[in-house]
Amino acid sequence: MINCRICKGKLKKIVDLGKIALVGDFIKKLKKQKKYKISINFCSICKHVQIAEILNPNLLFKKYLWETGVSSSNILLIKDLIKKIKKYGINKNSKILEIASNDGSLLSFINKEYKCLSVGIDPAKNLKKKIKNKKIITIVNYFDFNQSKNIKKKFKIFDYIFARNVLAHVPDPNQIFKGVKNLLSENGKFILEVPHLDNIIRYNQYDNIFHEHIGFHSLKSIIDLTNRYNLKVFDVEKIDSQGGSLRCFISNKNSSDKISNEIKSVIKEEKKLGLYSPTKLMKFRIKIISHIRKLKKLLQNLKKKNNKISIYGASGKGQALMQFCNINNKIVDFAFDKSKLKQGCLTPGTQIKVKDPKDIKKTDIQYLLLLSWNLKKEIIKQEKNFIKKGGKFIVPFPSPKIIKK
Repeated sequence: MINCRICKGKLKKIVDLGKIALVGDFIKKLKKQKKYKISINFCSICKHVQIAEILNPNLLFKKYLWETGVSSSNILLIKDLIKKIKKYGINKNSKILEIASNDGSLLSFINKEYKCLSVGIDPAKNLKKKIKNKKIITIVNYFDFNQSKNIKKKFKIFDYIFARNVLAHVPDPNQIFKGVKNLLSENGKFILEVPHLDNIIRYNQYDNIFHEHIGFHSLKSIIDLTNRYNLKVFDVEKIDSQGGSLRCFISNKNSSDKISNEIKSVIKEEKKLGLYSPTKLMKFRIKIISHIRKLKKLLQNLKKKNNKISIYGASGKGQALMQFCNINNKIVDFAFDKSKLKQGCLTPGTQIKVKDPKDIKKTDIQYLLLLSWNLKKEIIKQEKNFIKKGGKFIVPFPSPKIIKK
C-alpha cells in the first residue's frame, strides 16, 4: 500500500525489515518456504503506524494456529472483561456478537453465565471445531460492512459487540467500524482490544511487526476511526495483554455515556512519547537495528561457550523475531510450545522442531529464549523445575537479559 489504511494519506517508511516467511506457516518436513517483504511506515497525515505489504488474508487466517484458550493468562483477561461489562446491565436477553471469535473462549464464558444469544464470526474453519459449547453460533467468514448486512437480516442488532486483537489484522479498519455501526443497538457497547503502539515504541517490541499485523494502534487512531462513524470512545483502560494493550469502550456518539478522564490521560502520554511525531517515529529504526545486534551477539557468545539453547513459545511474534535476527537451527536446538497444532512441526523460515514443553526435562538445555515474553510470569512459574536445575531464561525485551531465578 502507498496510502494509509485509515485516512488514505501518503505513507512514509520508517524501516525496511527485509523478507520473512509467514509466521503461521508451520511445516511438517524441511522445504524452502516463500518469504514476503515487510516494512514499517507511518501516515504523513494522521500518523497511524502500519506495514505497507498486504497479503491475501486467506494465506494468513483460513487455517489459524493461535488458540485463545491455550493460555491461562488469556482466560484471566476474559474473566476480567466479563466482570467489567456487568455494570452495563448484560443479562439473558442481551445479544452478543464477537468479531474474530477464534476458539469461542470469550463467548463460552458469556453464554455459560448469562445464557444469552451468542454469535461469533471468524474465517478459520479449523477453530470452529474447537468450540465445545454448541449453543454458540459461529459464522465462518471475515467481518466487514457487507457481512454485517447479512448478520443483521438474521439477528437484527446487538447489545454488545466484541473485537479483541483483530483490528490490527484487517487491511481496512473502516470496514470493521462501519459494520459495527450498522449492528450496534442504540445503547449498545462496542468493546475493542488492540496492542498499544505506546508499548511497541516505548519497549521496542518490533516482534509485533509481521504480515498478520497490518496496523499498530494508538488511542488517537481508534478515536479517529470512531469519529468517522458517529461513534465515541467513552472509556479506556490499559490491560496486560499482547505485551500491553488498550481496552476501548465505545458507544454511539449521542449515547449518555460520559467521556472518562482516562482518555485525556492516555492521549497526553502518547503525545509525550511522540507517537504523532514524524521525527520521533523515525527513531524507531535505530532502536530496532540496535536490538537485533544485541540479541544476536548474546546468543552467539553463549553458543561459543558450548551452551545449549532452545526457545520457548512458537507465537507469531516469536517467529517474526527469529527471522529478523536470523536465529536458526545453527543457534537453537528446539522450540517448545503448548499448542498441539504446532507440536511436531518446523518453525516458519527457521526450520526448528516444535516440541511439547513437557519434553524440556528430557533435554540438557542451559538457556531458553522466551519468545512468548508477554506470558513471562505464567511460563516461568510453569517451568520452575527448569530453573531449579540451573536453567536460565533469556527475555528479549525491552533489552535482552538473562533471568537466573
